Amino acid sequence: MILAIVGQFLLKKGILLSNLAPNLGSLIKTVFSPFVFFGFIAYGVSAIIWLFVLQKFPLSTAYPALSLTYLVIVALSVIFLKEPVTPFKLVGILLIILGVYFLFK
Repeated sequence: MILAIVGQFLLKKGILLSNLAPNLGSLIKTVFSPFVFFGFIAYGVSAIIWLFVLQKFPLSTAYPALSLTYLVIVALSVIFLKEPVTPFKLVGILLIILGVYFLFK
C-alpha cells in the first residue's frame, strides 16, 4: 500500500515536471524520466506484493483495505502538493472511512 502511494506521488511529480505532448517521442521521454520511471517501478512492486496479500487474505477483506490509500493520498496531496480539499472531498473521505469500518465490522 505504501509503495502504491509512493508510486502515485512519483508519477505526479514526474508529470508536473514534464512537457508531455501527444506524440511518441514525448511519451517515451516522459516515461523514462526519473520520477515517472521510478513511480512505475514502485507501483509495479506494489502490484507484486498485492499478489502475496491476495494469497493470504480474502479478496472481500483485502480490497476494501486498499481504499484507505485514498485517504492517505488526499492528505499527502494537501500537504505536499498544496491541492485544495473541497467540502465534497471531505464528505467522500468520511464515506470511505465509514465504508471501510462497516466492511470490517
